[in-house]
Amino acid sequence: MIAALDYGRARTGVAILEGGVSLPVEPVTGGGWERILSRIGEMKRERGLELVILGLPLASGGRPTELSTEVEALAEVIRSAGVEVLLQPEAGSTKEVASMPVKHRRRTGRRDSLAAMVILDRYLAER
Repeated sequence: MIAALDYGRARTGVAILEGGVSLPVEPVTGGGWERILSRIGEMKRERGLELVILGLPLASGGRPTELSTEVEALAEVIRSAGVEVLLQPEAGSTKEVASMPVKHRRRTGRRDSLAAMVILDRYLAER
């Protein structure tokens, strides 16, 4: 199984590839990296998670940001848990979600999981 994460300090969007289709699922809220790692462990045990596509926020020109450094560190922690991680630039994913004709309230995290789905779709299109 493949999953994608759109990391955020307050919420992390999650999408999965199921039956060849990318789907947004319940985001991870609160609890920081521990909650994210718990969800990854759960997906590994219950669904055979093998690969995480982690959205990498970069500044214009592809320059690293404070958040991209945090994401790279998170990627290492996930790898140490035995799950392969690929970083996928996430530029414009949130804008793309805003243009989707679906309802998404900011506080529910649905937007974050839809952004994770966009990241997953981009990865799939490139491979």
